[in-house]
Amino acid sequence: MMSIAQALFTFAVCFPYARAAELPSKSTTVGALLVGWGLSMLIFGILCLQTWLYFSRYVTDSPWIKVLVSLLWVLEVGHQLAIGHACWRYLVVDYGSLIAILTEKTVASLGAVVILGVIVGTMVKIFLGWRIYKVSGRYEWIVIVSLLALAQMALGIAFAVQSVTLTVDRLVILTTLPTIALSLGAATDVIIALVLSFYLHTMRTGYQRSERLIDKLIIFSVNTGALTSAFSLSVAILFRLMPDNFVFISIYFLVCKLYSNSCLATLNSRRVSGRGRDHESRSYSSSHALSFRAPHRASNVPVNVAAIKQAQSVICIGVHHETEIAQDHESIPSGRMSNQEVERPDKYDQSASW
Repeated sequence: MMSIAQALFTFAVCFPYARAAELPSKSTTVGALLVGWGLSMLIFGILCLQTWLYFSRYVTDSPWIKVLVSLLWVLEVGHQLAIGHACWRYLVVDYGSLIAILTEKTVASLGAVVILGVIVGTMVKIFLGWRIYKVSGRYEWIVIVSLLALAQMALGIAFAVQSVTLTVDRLVILTTLPTIALSLGAATDVIIALVLSFYLHTMRTGYQRSERLIDKLIIFSVNTGALTSAFSLSVAILFRLMPDNFVFISIYFLVCKLYSNSCLATLNSRRVSGRGRDHESRSYSSSHALSFRAPHRASNVPVNVAAIKQAQSVICIGVHHETEIAQDHESIPSGRMSNQEVERPDKYDQSASW
């Protein structure tokens, strides 16, 4: 019979090879982590550009919206730093050792990535719920959206706290929490897109200008909701199918930044197409004087002296221009319309108040 010492020696020699046969490939672990970090940096750069555009163009916005944008950017900075720390740990400190990566406890920065991500997602969803309220005038929608977003945030924080106490290869026992949280987030995104599109559709007036604007708003809302919900569902599906690698984590890196960018894109797109610059509305007028003098008359033509004096006087024709410039949806001008259009009803003016 094999002695205990020989058995232990055989196990010590064979275990690394048996474990290596079960390990996922580097392309789906550290490789996926590196790709996710690079894509998140790219989207973070776009977010920084959108933040700069917002503060440079919309200086007259409400203070609470400026606070929202500032908080989103600060949270995204922390989110990106947490991603960088996790990548440093797994790509540099544990370089080349998949066994160490999978058998060590999940690095705390990954838990921070999840917590910051659900906080950002909740803030953006509540803001979108406020948009629905501004369009529909119904408080219940912002309450429903807020409750769904807060429920997802609670589940996400619970998963993050539990995940840092487990090794990466043991995260499979927590698949229920993130699956419910991500599915709830995707459902909330779909609800927001559908409800907002419905109320925008009910505000059609039949006039070409308003129809074009409402069509663009509906398309933008649907595309935004479809993109974020698709990424959330992708993370949930990949986590259930491949919980022992980092593919789902690399995609989750992008979800948070998609929410922030969608919020900034919503704020920065508050411009009537082809019109406006920086302020909500502005009117200006200019007058140009055109001078004319009476032409020279022959000396033998009898003229009226009073008429000559009147003709010799300078005739000033005042040309008055009044231009309305509208830049965001919060203030749609209701000034002069063309001959083919009539004054728009108050209902349409409210449709762009968000």
